[in-house]
Amino acid sequence: MQILVIKPSSFGDIVHLFPALALMRKKFPEAELDFVVNPEFASLLDFSPFPVRRKIIFERKKLSSLRFLPELLALRRNLRKVHYDITIDFQGLFRSGYVAHLSRSKVKAGFSGARESSAEIFYNRKIAVSPAHAVERYAALAKELFEIGYELEQPDLPVNEKARQSLPELPEKYIVLLPGTRWESKRFPAEFFGSICRNIREKHPDMAFIAAGSAGEREHAGTIWDEVINMAGKTSLPQLFELLRRAEAVIGNDSGPLHAAAALKRPVFGFYGPTDPVLTGPWGDNCRFFFADCSCAGCLKRICPDGSYRCWQMDTQMIADEVSQVCNRGEGI
Repeated sequence: MQILVIKPSSFGDIVHLFPALALMRKKFPEAELDFVVNPEFASLLDFSPFPVRRKIIFERKKLSSLRFLPELLALRRNLRKVHYDITIDFQGLFRSGYVAHLSRSKVKAGFSGARESSAEIFYNRKIAVSPAHAVERYAALAKELFEIGYELEQPDLPVNEKARQSLPELPEKYIVLLPGTRWESKRFPAEFFGSICRNIREKHPDMAFIAAGSAGEREHAGTIWDEVINMAGKTSLPQLFELLRRAEAVIGNDSGPLHAAAALKRPVFGFYGPTDPVLTGPWGDNCRFFFADCSCAGCLKRICPDGSYRCWQMDTQMIADEVSQVCNRGEGI
């Protein structure tokens, strides 16, 4: 069987797709999988529990420019190198539905009630799903489409040995901090992270702290605490995965790397204000979420309308105590 999956973005959404891919791999161990993905997220597919044969790069920015026609023709040629038995659009946008159309697959499947209803004109299998969380929605689509009866679980993700070996020497025991995120309203202050670290250090004098993330987050990460090792902007995506895999715990804002930590089955402690982890948070048994007690929580505003950021007001000692308990046990939450 030849399968094409379309999920160009984003970081967290692609990681959320891994449990569904694991179900598909278990059902069809001999199938071949190709994947349409944005270039900045292509290396995430090295960790797919269903090995990806071809990464078909979706140059969204070029498709929105003067290079539209040659890029579209190149994408079309690339898609038609293989006669797919089934194409699955997990993105649910008009452009991703059109990519499914270009594939000439026998079956083109997607969500009934897609994010953009116009995407559905390109599907000949429309599947209605009800779960709220993205992981469960993607898995429900795959289970219905392929008549899969296996239980949904977080799969073991493959090790990228090259990325692991290329990391610098790391402390024996460390906690990863993820202080960055795309929304200002989700970016908890550096001093908030610093207070948690100092409280943990009181109970775990030998614990190191490593801040990770993109180059754009390096300055913010550098102000957390002078004892934090700042690796923000110094790892590739595969290196970030391997850094997270060895962590005692991962503490962070609502962000793609936090989802990766959950997928790697690390103890995750996430801070939520304008977003809801029930819908978009990391998925798995090892995840613990913290909310401020304020009426505006879950507002979905990228910038706080009144500038108060009340959702950032949390008890850092309480959070540190919970992290310390997990570190004491040396196991999941």
